[in-house]
Amino acid sequence: MHSVQVFLTRRKPETIKVYKRSLIRFADHIGSDIDHLHEYLEGVSKEKLTGDLLTFADSLKDLGQNSQRNMVASVMSFLSYNDIIVPKAQRTQIVPKKGDLFRDKAPSADEVRRVYEFLPPIGKATLLLLFSTGIRIGEAIQVKEKDREGKIIHLKGEYTKNSRGRDVVMSQECQSYLEDIWLPQKSDYLKAAQNRNVGLLGQMKTPEKRAGIKKLEDDRIIPCTKSTIYEILMRGFKNAGFDASAGTKDRAKYFYHPHGLRKSFRSIVGSQNPDLAETLMGHEGYLNQSYLRLDVVKEYEKVEHLLSLNSNAGMNSRVKVLEQEKEALESRLKAIEQSQATLEATKARAHADPMYADLMARIERMEAEIKKK
Repeated sequence: MHSVQVFLTRRKPETIKVYKRSLIRFADHIGSDIDHLHEYLEGVSKEKLTGDLLTFADSLKDLGQNSQRNMVASVMSFLSYNDIIVPKAQRTQIVPKKGDLFRDKAPSADEVRRVYEFLPPIGKATLLLLFSTGIRIGEAIQVKEKDREGKIIHLKGEYTKNSRGRDVVMSQECQSYLEDIWLPQKSDYLKAAQNRNVGLLGQMKTPEKRAGIKKLEDDRIIPCTKSTIYEILMRGFKNAGFDASAGTKDRAKYFYHPHGLRKSFRSIVGSQNPDLAETLMGHEGYLNQSYLRLDVVKEYEKVEHLLSLNSNAGMNSRVKVLEQEKEALESRLKAIEQSQATLEATKARAHADPMYADLMARIERMEAEIKKK
C-alpha cells in the first residue's frame, strides 16, 4: 500500500491542503494517524472499511454539505490510489447526497457595482479582476505582478485548474485601479496584516504555528489566502443586500457568491462573442482552436464596456471601440475610392484608344442586325 506522503507527491499546494485535512480527520476517526493510514488499509477487511466509511460520513454533520462531500471524496481518492474500489451501491450510501442548499446566481453588472461600493481596496481590486477577466479566485490569488503586461495577464499552468497556461485580458478600469490605487498601497495592507497575524499567532500553542508570521514581501497582486479574500467578498455581498438567506439549520442559502462573477463574465461576454468567452475562461478545446484564430485583445475591447462598473470607464471603452471601427471604415472607404479612381483612369485610356471607337461601332451594327431579324 502507498503512504499518504506518496499519494500527495507532485500535487498542487492547495490540493495537498484539502487532501491532508480530510485524511487527518479520517485517521482520527478510526483511531490512527495520517502516517500509518496505509498500514490500516493493509489489515482492514472490506466489511470493516465500509463500516468505517459510513460512520466517518456520519461524523461530518457539523460541516457544510460541500465540505462533507469533499472530505469523503478525498478519502475515496486515497483508497482508489491504493487500488481499493468501493462498490457503487455502497459508495452511494457513503457519499452525502447533494441537495439544494447552495444556489449559485450570476450577478448583473448593476449588482456587482452595488457590491463594489461595500468593499475595502483589496476587495475592490479582486472584484474588478474576477469580473473583468473571468478567472477563478484560486487563479487570481496566485497571479504575480510580473505576470501582468499592460492589460494582459499571463496565467501559468501552475495557477490554473486544468494545469494549462493561458492569457487573459483585464478591463482598462481594472488596470487603472490596480496601478493607481491598489498596488501603491499593497505594502500598507501587508504591514497591517502582519500586525494582526502576530497577535493571533501569539495565542497559538505550538512553536511551529507561532512561527508562521505573514511576510511583508509578497509579489502577488492579491497577497492573501483564498479563504480570506472569499470572506471579504462575501461580506461585500451581504452588506450590499445580497445575503438572501432562506435559512437551514446547518447553513444559510446564498443566491450570490464570488464564483458567480465568473458566470457573469461568461454570460456577458458569451452573449456577444461565445468563442472569446470560452477562450478566456480556459475551457477545454478552445485553447487549441479558437485561441489561435482570435485577436483576443481586439475582440475583448469590443465588449469591454459591458464589463465596466464605472459608467465613465465603460463609455471611454466604448468610444475607443467606435473610434477603431471608424478608422477601419475610413481605411476601407479610402481603398474603394482609390480603386474607383484607377477604374476611371483605365476607362478614360480605353475611350482614347482608336480601337475602342471601332469596337463600339461594330457592336452597334450587330445590335441593329439582331433587331431586324
